[in-house]
Amino acid sequence: MEPPKGLKKNLEKTYNSLTDDRLNECKRSAEFKKLTFCYSFFHAVILDRRKFGPIGWNKHYPFTTEDLNTSLKQLIPVLESYDNIPFDVLNFLGGVINYGGRVTDDKDKRLIETILI
Repeated sequence: MEPPKGLKKNLEKTYNSLTDDRLNECKRSAEFKKLTFCYSFFHAVILDRRKFGPIGWNKHYPFTTEDLNTSLKQLIPVLESYDNIPFDVLNFLGGVINYGGRVTDDKDKRLIETILI
């Protein structure tokens, strides 16, 4: 199934798939909801960059909604383990491991990490 075209459609698809139970399962639900938006927007941006071909990415990468779901699943224990939001941990998990793990071009890796910051 092809992802929707455009940032707004991507965000709508992501938010339509989230339930209230999922958004409230974290003890720090306010922070979780804000960071869910951040990861969702990041996911929409990297998917939308594919339509620009080699200007968007140097190679084709099969980013999926499972990358986003994995990042959101990891978000709950990270938020509940720290008093302050550990942005460096979240950037590493999302940008380097979950999404960046399949990226082979060094400029594309740098781009993902820059977009996520």
